[in-house]
Amino acid sequence: MSVFKYFSPGCTLFGFGCIQGIRDEIRYRNLKKAFVVTDHKLRETEIVKKVTAVLASEGTAYCLFSEFKPNPTTTNINCGAKEFVDNHCDFLISVGGGSAHDCAKAISVVTAGGGKIEDYRGSDKSKCTYPLIAVTTTAGTGSECTLNYVVVDEKTKEKYGNGDRNVLPVLSVDDIELMMDMPASLTAGTGMDALTHAVEAYCSEDGALITSELAAAAVRLIFQYLENATLRPDQESREGMSVAQFLAGLAFGNAGCGLIHSMSHQLSAVYDLPHGLCNAVLMPVASRLNMKDQRAVERYALLGRSVFPLECGEKEAGQQAEYLIDRIEALSLTVGTKKSLTELGVREEDIPLLAEKTLHDASLRHNIYKPDKTEIEAAFRSLM
Repeated sequence: MSVFKYFSPGCTLFGFGCIQGIRDEIRYRNLKKAFVVTDHKLRETEIVKKVTAVLASEGTAYCLFSEFKPNPTTTNINCGAKEFVDNHCDFLISVGGGSAHDCAKAISVVTAGGGKIEDYRGSDKSKCTYPLIAVTTTAGTGSECTLNYVVVDEKTKEKYGNGDRNVLPVLSVDDIELMMDMPASLTAGTGMDALTHAVEAYCSEDGALITSELAAAAVRLIFQYLENATLRPDQESREGMSVAQFLAGLAFGNAGCGLIHSMSHQLSAVYDLPHGLCNAVLMPVASRLNMKDQRAVERYALLGRSVFPLECGEKEAGQQAEYLIDRIEALSLTVGTKKSLTELGVREEDIPLLAEKTLHDASLRHNIYKPDKTEIEAAFRSLM
């Protein structure tokens, strides 16, 4: 067995009301002032007030930062780092989904190391960071348990990912209570994002048995709980999706993603579209493109047998793989994320640019099949 390096948060809290456990981390680390990073839509909600109430109960000072886009930009991050320093903070709390967590990770890197976020492109570029507590309010991105964060460079319209072990949260908090009132569209988009993470991690060239098992478990849970969480939400379905997205986060955080994310990053960067929705739209067509490589067919088939053993039965590998992708497409239709790129505002004339940028996206290196520009353009056009 070859050596496989596995990363995860320092500690994770699960359960209804578990946000109260933040107190222990603050006391343990003797933290004094929090830089709370949260989306402007959440800033005045009860969700953020519950977090700040915990801080107040400990006598811990804080300031709020919400000046960032759904796809955080270099300017957003550099401005946030300046505010962190100006307010003399010594730790961060991100409250929200992937946008908040990614933004907080990037701010932590810049504040600890100086300079600007553009100086830290790549892997493990920081020497140290400030402690991060990641409080998740969606069930999809898995960012609270990974060493990855994504940045949009406004000058080049490029969305790229950095990986840095120092940004792993010291504490991740998956409190079901904070997710109970998530709207259906957000539940669906983030849930399909988690499904993309799991499927791509399972099929990654750089995975291992541990990431495959985590990914398969996540896929099973998503097919079991996402429809109810979206259309008939209750505590059971919310908890199921919370666990699913965490497992998927651990899987892709260690194995990497692939073509779906490489294509999706370009849509987010150029059009500022929701990342999870883009993944949902792209997943079936990109998965079928991957099946030009027989090794990918075998991986999809193996995952299909793991999740749908009775339905796949004695089918041939190609049929098992197609069955899995068909079920993914059907779930996307059910939860409302099956859309055309035209509906999302994508322009035909931008497709060559999107395809070219896809070829240079870092996630593509984990993909079994290596498509060319013509194939990627055709995949985008098939969704118009």
